[in-house]
Amino acid sequence: MPKPSSHKAQAPGPASAPVHDGKRGAQRAARVQYLLGLFAYHRDAPLVARALGVSLQALNDELDALAIRRKAYRIARGTDAQMPRAVAIAGPSGPPVRRRQRAAPPPPAAAPAPAAPTEEAMLRALLAEVGPRRTLLAERLGTSGGALLARFRAAGLERELALRERDLIRALWWKHRGSERKVAAELRTTSESLREIAVERGLVRELEAERDRLRREALRRRWPRERIEQVLHRRDELRELGVLEGLDREVAVRAGVIWSSLRGKRDSTGLFAKKLQLTRGDALRLQKLLHLS
Repeated sequence: MPKPSSHKAQAPGPASAPVHDGKRGAQRAARVQYLLGLFAYHRDAPLVARALGVSLQALNDELDALAIRRKAYRIARGTDAQMPRAVAIAGPSGPPVRRRQRAAPPPPAAAPAPAAPTEEAMLRALLAEVGPRRTLLAERLGTSGGALLARFRAAGLERELALRERDLIRALWWKHRGSERKVAAELRTTSESLREIAVERGLVRELEAERDRLRREALRRRWPRERIEQVLHRRDELRELGVLEGLDREVAVRAGVIWSSLRGKRDSTGLFAKKLQLTRGDALRLQKLLHLS
Protein backbone atom coordinates (compact mmCIF):
# COMPACT_ATOMS: atom_id res chain seq x y z
CA MET A 1 0.00 0.00 0.00
CA PRO A 2 1.32 3.41 -0.73
CA LYS A 3 2.44 5.32 2.30
CA PRO A 4 0.42 8.29 3.21
CA SER A 5 2.01 11.56 2.33
CA SER A 6 3.74 13.35 5.10
CA HIS A 7 2.01 16.65 4.09
CA LYS A 8 -1.60 16.87 4.96
CA ALA A 9 -3.86 18.25 2.27
CA GLN A 10 -4.80 21.79 3.21
CA ALA A 11 -8.49 22.46 3.30
CA PRO A 12 -9.59 25.66 1.58
CA GLY A 13 -9.54 28.48 4.20
CA PRO A 14 -11.73 31.56 4.48
CA ALA A 15 -11.79 33.88 1.45
CA SER A 16 -9.27 36.52 2.57
CA ALA A 17 -8.99 38.28 -0.85
CA PRO A 18 -12.63 39.41 -0.98
CA VAL A 19 -12.30 40.84 2.52
CA HIS A 20 -9.17 42.72 1.48
CA ASP A 21 -10.87 43.96 -1.66
CA GLY A 22 -13.85 45.15 0.37
CA LYS A 23 -11.59 47.13 2.70
CA ARG A 24 -9.82 48.75 -0.20
CA GLY A 25 -13.15 49.61 -1.77
CA ALA A 26 -14.31 51.33 1.42
CA GLN A 27 -11.06 53.30 1.60
CA ARG A 28 -11.42 54.26 -2.02
CA ALA A 29 -15.01 55.40 -1.51
CA ALA A 30 -14.02 57.40 1.57
CA ARG A 31 -11.20 59.04 -0.39
CA VAL A 32 -13.58 59.88 -3.23
CA GLN A 33 -16.05 61.48 -0.83
CA TYR A 34 -13.26 63.41 0.89
CA LEU A 35 -11.90 64.82 -2.37
CA LEU A 36 -15.35 65.72 -3.68
CA GLY A 37 -16.07 67.41 -0.38
CA LEU A 38 -12.93 69.52 -0.76
CA PHE A 39 -13.98 70.52 -4.27
CA ALA A 40 -17.46 71.42 -3.00
CA TYR A 41 -15.92 73.57 -0.25
CA HIS A 42 -13.13 75.33 -2.12
CA ARG A 43 -14.68 75.45 -5.60
CA ASP A 44 -11.18 75.71 -7.03
CA ALA A 45 -8.71 72.95 -7.94
CA PRO A 46 -5.54 74.89 -6.97
CA LEU A 47 -7.03 75.60 -3.55
CA VAL A 48 -7.83 71.90 -3.10
CA ALA A 49 -4.27 70.99 -4.07
CA ARG A 50 -2.95 73.55 -1.57
CA ALA A 51 -5.19 72.14 1.16
CA LEU A 52 -3.84 68.63 0.46
CA GLY A 53 -0.25 69.85 0.27
CA VAL A 54 0.29 68.41 -3.22
CA SER A 55 0.84 69.87 -6.65
CA LEU A 56 -2.05 70.40 -9.02
CA GLN A 57 -0.65 67.76 -11.36
CA ALA A 58 -0.50 65.21 -8.52
CA LEU A 59 -4.09 66.04 -7.61
CA ASN A 60 -5.22 65.57 -11.21
CA ASP A 61 -3.40 62.25 -11.41
CA GLU A 62 -5.20 61.02 -8.29
CA LEU A 63 -8.55 62.20 -9.65
CA ASP A 64 -7.89 60.33 -12.88
CA ALA A 65 -6.93 57.21 -10.92
CA LEU A 66 -10.22 57.43 -9.01
CA ALA A 67 -12.12 58.27 -12.23
CA ILE A 68 -13.68 61.35 -10.67
CA ARG A 69 -11.80 64.18 -12.31
CA ARG A 70 -14.72 65.30 -14.48
CA LYS A 71 -17.14 65.08 -11.56
CA ALA A 72 -14.81 67.02 -9.25
CA TYR A 73 -14.36 69.87 -11.74
CA ARG A 74 -18.10 69.92 -12.44
CA ILE A 75 -18.69 70.37 -8.70
CA ALA A 76 -16.12 73.18 -8.59
CA ARG A 77 -17.94 75.00 -11.40
CA GLY A 78 -21.44 74.31 -10.08
CA THR A 79 -23.75 76.19 -7.73
CA ASP A 80 -24.87 75.30 -4.21
CA ALA A 81 -28.09 73.88 -5.60
CA GLN A 82 -26.06 71.41 -7.70
CA MET A 83 -24.02 70.05 -4.81
CA PRO A 84 -24.59 66.37 -3.95
CA ARG A 85 -26.75 65.70 -0.94
CA ALA A 86 -24.82 64.95 2.25
CA VAL A 87 -24.89 61.31 3.30
CA ALA A 88 -24.48 60.10 6.86
CA ILE A 89 -21.22 58.22 7.47
CA ALA A 90 -21.69 54.64 8.55
CA GLY A 91 -20.23 53.87 11.97
CA PRO A 92 -21.00 52.71 15.44
CA SER A 93 -23.69 54.58 17.25
CA GLY A 94 -23.84 55.11 20.95
CA PRO A 95 -25.81 56.81 23.63
CA PRO A 96 -26.21 60.52 23.24
CA VAL A 97 -23.46 62.53 24.84
CA ARG A 98 -24.63 64.96 27.46
CA ARG A 99 -22.60 68.12 27.30
CA ARG A 100 -22.46 70.79 29.91
CA GLN A 101 -24.40 73.81 28.84
CA ARG A 102 -22.30 76.85 28.40
CA ALA A 103 -23.31 80.00 30.12
CA ALA A 104 -24.89 82.50 27.77
CA PRO A 105 -22.46 85.25 26.87
CA PRO A 106 -23.18 88.56 28.53
CA PRO A 107 -25.09 91.01 26.38
CA PRO A 108 -22.83 93.42 24.52
CA ALA A 109 -22.32 96.71 26.23
CA ALA A 110 -24.36 99.50 24.77
CA ALA A 111 -22.36 101.71 22.45
CA PRO A 112 -21.64 105.07 24.01
CA ALA A 113 -23.78 107.86 22.63
CA PRO A 114 -21.88 110.01 20.14
CA ALA A 115 -20.57 113.14 21.70
CA ALA A 116 -22.31 116.31 20.65
CA PRO A 117 -20.15 118.39 18.29
CA THR A 118 -18.40 121.28 19.95
CA GLU A 119 -19.19 124.86 19.05
CA GLU A 120 -15.82 125.17 17.33
CA ALA A 121 -16.37 122.05 15.20
CA MET A 122 -19.87 123.17 14.23
CA LEU A 123 -18.70 126.66 13.20
CA ARG A 124 -15.76 125.22 11.23
CA ALA A 125 -18.09 122.91 9.33
CA LEU A 126 -20.49 125.78 8.58
CA LEU A 127 -17.64 128.02 7.46
CA ALA A 128 -16.42 125.29 5.11
CA GLU A 129 -19.93 124.84 3.70
CA VAL A 130 -21.06 128.42 3.01
CA GLY A 131 -17.77 130.31 3.16
CA PRO A 132 -17.13 133.58 4.98
CA ARG A 133 -20.38 135.16 3.73
CA ARG A 134 -21.86 136.95 6.70
CA THR A 135 -25.42 137.00 5.39
CA LEU A 136 -25.51 133.23 4.90
CA LEU A 137 -23.78 132.60 8.23
CA ALA A 138 -26.31 134.83 9.98
CA GLU A 139 -29.21 132.98 8.37
CA ARG A 140 -27.89 129.59 9.45
CA LEU A 141 -26.94 130.65 12.99
CA GLY A 142 -29.88 132.93 13.67
CA THR A 143 -27.66 135.83 14.65
CA SER A 144 -25.92 138.68 12.89
CA GLY A 145 -23.78 141.75 13.31
CA GLY A 146 -21.62 141.94 16.39
CA ALA A 147 -23.25 138.85 17.92
CA LEU A 148 -22.16 136.79 14.91
CA LEU A 149 -18.54 137.92 15.22
CA ALA A 150 -18.63 137.40 18.98
CA ARG A 151 -19.70 133.80 18.47
CA PHE A 152 -16.73 133.10 16.21
CA ARG A 153 -14.46 134.94 18.64
CA ALA A 154 -15.64 132.82 21.57
CA ALA A 155 -14.92 129.64 19.58
CA GLY A 156 -11.38 130.83 18.76
CA LEU A 157 -12.18 131.27 15.06
CA GLU A 158 -12.09 135.06 14.74
CA ARG A 159 -8.73 135.06 12.93
CA GLU A 160 -9.75 132.30 10.51
CA LEU A 161 -13.00 134.11 9.65
CA ALA A 162 -11.11 137.38 9.08
CA LEU A 163 -8.47 135.81 6.80
CA ARG A 164 -11.02 133.94 4.73
CA GLU A 165 -13.23 137.02 4.45
CA ARG A 166 -10.32 139.13 3.20
CA ASP A 167 -9.34 136.52 0.61
CA LEU A 168 -12.91 136.19 -0.65
CA ILE A 169 -13.46 139.95 -1.04
CA ARG A 170 -10.13 140.35 -2.85
CA ALA A 171 -10.97 137.53 -5.27
CA LEU A 172 -14.44 138.90 -6.01
CA TRP A 173 -13.08 142.44 -6.42
CA TRP A 174 -10.66 141.26 -9.10
CA LYS A 175 -13.26 138.99 -10.70
CA HIS A 176 -15.77 141.84 -11.11
CA ARG A 177 -13.10 144.46 -11.96
CA GLY A 178 -13.76 146.70 -8.98
CA SER A 179 -17.56 146.68 -9.31
CA GLU A 180 -18.76 147.25 -5.76
CA ARG A 181 -22.33 146.49 -6.78
CA LYS A 182 -21.50 143.07 -8.26
CA VAL A 183 -19.28 142.06 -5.34
CA ALA A 184 -22.00 142.99 -2.85
CA ALA A 185 -24.60 141.05 -4.85
CA GLU A 186 -22.43 137.91 -4.83
CA LEU A 187 -21.99 138.25 -1.07
CA ARG A 188 -25.76 138.76 -0.74
CA THR A 189 -25.27 142.06 1.05
CA THR A 190 -25.48 145.77 0.27
CA SER A 191 -22.79 148.10 -1.01
CA GLU A 192 -22.87 149.94 2.32
CA SER A 193 -22.30 146.71 4.27
CA LEU A 194 -19.49 145.74 1.90
CA ARG A 195 -17.75 149.06 2.56
CA GLU A 196 -18.11 148.52 6.32
CA ILE A 197 -16.53 145.05 6.06
CA ALA A 198 -13.70 146.46 3.93
CA VAL A 199 -12.99 149.06 6.62
CA GLU A 200 -13.19 146.44 9.38
CA ARG A 201 -10.80 144.10 7.56
CA GLY A 202 -8.36 146.83 6.53
CA LEU A 203 -8.98 146.39 2.80
CA VAL A 204 -9.98 149.93 1.78
CA ARG A 205 -6.59 151.07 0.49
CA GLU A 206 -5.95 147.79 -1.33
CA LEU A 207 -9.33 147.81 -3.06
CA GLU A 208 -9.05 151.48 -4.02
CA ALA A 209 -5.57 150.84 -5.43
CA GLU A 210 -7.04 148.15 -7.67
CA ARG A 211 -9.78 150.53 -8.84
CA ASP A 212 -7.16 153.21 -9.60
CA ARG A 213 -5.27 150.69 -11.70
CA LEU A 214 -8.45 149.87 -13.63
CA ARG A 215 -9.16 153.60 -14.19
CA ARG A 216 -5.69 154.15 -15.61
CA GLU A 217 -6.08 151.11 -17.80
CA ALA A 218 -9.40 152.45 -19.19
CA LEU A 219 -7.93 155.88 -19.88
CA ARG A 220 -4.89 154.39 -21.66
CA ARG A 221 -6.99 152.58 -24.27
CA ARG A 222 -5.94 153.56 -27.77
CA TRP A 223 -8.01 155.69 -30.06
CA PRO A 224 -10.17 154.95 -31.91
CA ARG A 225 -11.21 151.30 -31.75
CA GLU A 226 -10.18 150.28 -28.19
CA ARG A 227 -11.38 153.54 -26.67
CA ILE A 228 -14.76 153.41 -28.39
CA GLU A 229 -15.37 149.68 -27.79
CA GLN A 230 -15.08 150.03 -24.03
CA VAL A 231 -17.57 152.93 -24.13
CA LEU A 232 -19.99 150.73 -26.09
CA HIS A 233 -19.59 147.45 -24.17
CA ARG A 234 -18.32 148.24 -20.65
CA ARG A 235 -20.45 151.17 -19.63
CA ASP A 236 -21.46 149.82 -16.20
CA GLU A 237 -17.85 149.13 -15.26
CA LEU A 238 -16.69 152.55 -16.45
CA ARG A 239 -19.55 154.21 -14.59
CA GLU A 240 -18.55 152.53 -11.31
CA LEU A 241 -14.94 153.55 -11.91
CA GLY A 242 -16.10 157.16 -12.40
CA VAL A 243 -14.62 157.63 -15.89
CA LEU A 244 -17.62 156.99 -18.14
CA GLU A 245 -18.77 160.62 -18.34
CA GLY A 246 -15.39 161.91 -19.41
CA LEU A 247 -14.90 159.15 -22.01
CA ASP A 248 -18.39 159.75 -23.39
CA ARG A 249 -17.60 163.44 -23.95
CA GLU A 250 -14.30 162.66 -25.65
CA VAL A 251 -15.80 160.06 -27.99
CA ALA A 252 -18.75 162.29 -28.80
CA VAL A 253 -16.49 165.18 -29.89
CA ARG A 254 -13.97 163.17 -31.89
CA ALA A 255 -16.46 160.83 -33.53
CA GLY A 256 -18.83 163.74 -34.21
CA VAL A 257 -16.14 165.54 -36.21
CA ILE A 258 -15.54 162.43 -38.35
CA TRP A 259 -19.26 161.89 -38.92
CA SER A 260 -19.74 165.52 -40.01
CA SER A 261 -17.08 165.05 -42.68
CA LEU A 262 -18.84 161.94 -44.02
CA ARG A 263 -22.45 163.10 -43.85
CA GLY A 264 -24.19 162.92 -47.20
CA LYS A 265 -21.66 160.58 -48.78
CA ARG A 266 -22.63 157.22 -50.20
CA ASP A 267 -22.53 154.48 -47.55
CA SER A 268 -21.57 157.00 -44.90
CA THR A 269 -22.07 154.37 -42.16
CA GLY A 270 -19.54 152.04 -43.80
CA LEU A 271 -17.04 154.87 -44.18
CA PHE A 272 -17.66 155.89 -40.56
CA ALA A 273 -16.93 152.33 -39.39
CA LYS A 274 -13.76 152.20 -41.49
CA LYS A 275 -12.45 155.52 -40.19
CA LEU A 276 -12.98 154.43 -36.59
CA GLN A 277 -11.74 150.85 -37.18
CA LEU A 278 -15.08 149.44 -35.97
CA THR A 279 -17.38 146.72 -37.19
CA ARG A 280 -20.47 147.97 -38.96
CA GLY A 281 -22.58 146.85 -36.00
CA ASP A 282 -20.48 148.85 -33.52
CA ALA A 283 -20.57 151.87 -35.84
CA LEU A 284 -24.37 151.75 -35.82
CA ARG A 285 -24.40 151.43 -32.00
CA LEU A 286 -22.14 154.48 -31.72
CA GLN A 287 -24.36 156.51 -34.06
CA LYS A 288 -27.36 155.62 -31.93
CA LEU A 289 -25.52 156.41 -28.68
CA LEU A 290 -24.35 159.83 -29.94
CA HIS A 291 -27.59 160.53 -31.85
CA LEU A 292 -25.73 160.91 -35.13
CA SER A 293 -27.95 160.89 -38.21
